Amino acid sequence: MSRPARIFFFLLAVSQTLLTLSGCASPSDDAAPVEITGKHPSGWDTSHQAAYQEDAELCRSCHGAQLTGGIARIDCFNQGNLPSCHAGGHGPRVAPHALPFTDPALHGAAASADLVGCQLCHGQAGGAGSNPRFSTRIGTLASGCEAAGCHRLADPAFPAVSSAHPVPWRGHPGAGNLVNACSLCHGATFQGGSGPSCSSCHTLLAAGALPVPGSCSSCHAQDPATGSHPAHRGLAGVSCASCHNGGGAGGANHGSGSTTVSLLPAYSAKSGAALHNVDGTCSAVICHGGMTTPAWGGVIDIATQCASCHSDGTADPSNPPEFNSYRSGRHALHAGLGLPCSDCHDMTVTVAGASHYSGLSTQSFELPASATVKGYMNYDPAGPTCLAPGIAPAGNTVGACHTGLKAW
Repeated sequence: MSRPARIFFFLLAVSQTLLTLSGCASPSDDAAPVEITGKHPSGWDTSHQAAYQEDAELCRSCHGAQLTGGIARIDCFNQGNLPSCHAGGHGPRVAPHALPFTDPALHGAAASADLVGCQLCHGQAGGAGSNPRFSTRIGTLASGCEAAGCHRLADPAFPAVSSAHPVPWRGHPGAGNLVNACSLCHGATFQGGSGPSCSSCHTLLAAGALPVPGSCSSCHAQDPATGSHPAHRGLAGVSCASCHNGGGAGGANHGSGSTTVSLLPAYSAKSGAALHNVDGTCSAVICHGGMTTPAWGGVIDIATQCASCHSDGTADPSNPPEFNSYRSGRHALHAGLGLPCSDCHDMTVTVAGASHYSGLSTQSFELPASATVKGYMNYDPAGPTCLAPGIAPAGNTVGACHTGLKAW
């Protein structure tokens, strides 16, 4: 071939190369930016991630449909002499979340919902008890998740181990997929691995068992024996949260040694919000008819001291009686005669599972008061009327109060 011919074909090859590069670099098309040298601009090693997430076809236009070479002859799965870019040898893929995702407000909720989902890309493989490190280099995370500041905090009991989550992690009661996610580091039976045993905090937790949110029983003896706990926990519908609202797992004081006493709004009486007072009493509690209770640990004889929770109320319409006030019928007359409630009412009655103390957080009676009227009163709720009482049980003050049928 003559010299002019060789020069011609050389220039033709150069022009074809430039045309190829301009196809990836021209500002008039949608391809990814490429400089005249055939390389992406400086900083592209990090900025290309967002470009790929936005439109993967930009990369395929030069690296091929499968990203294995194309006209760029750069295989994204096998970078050759290029630094290793893609964790685990895999090629680029669309992340299942927004990028960047380093803000804890973004990734924290997702990681809490199911840490196993993070493990796929950010952690080592393995199941329960495998103690995987979440140190896989990916994207801008030079040392994986452990490069982030909050993940460098080590548990004092395991100082050499970085954590997949912040330590301490008071928000963990909201974690999901506990069986698979927590067992990765805390062991197949949750008795410890690279992370501590769950029972180191949940002191009453059995091996292999998970805490039940809201039950409190993995740390605290159920039905605590202190103060008035037994009396309260024996009531239908009453739980720890009834009086310790916001003080359980995830609360600011939980585990601090300081007890949160705050009553649920459902237990507020007509007179106002239910309160725990500094002297140990409670006020405006629906269970106690809005009346101030004895101090914690105090005793009420529920068989005879009905007036500790029930009152006649007031006739003033601007200050209506409480939900359980006895302002009806001839109650005022009978109370004025000094007759105790227990002469006419039996608090041990249960009908269809409902008793005098069921559903204390509601504004209505699950068991109508009329159902507790003692049989010898010959009470007829259809009237309502009372017939002349029969023979009263021993100890009752009711005698032959009246004769004949009387309207209530």
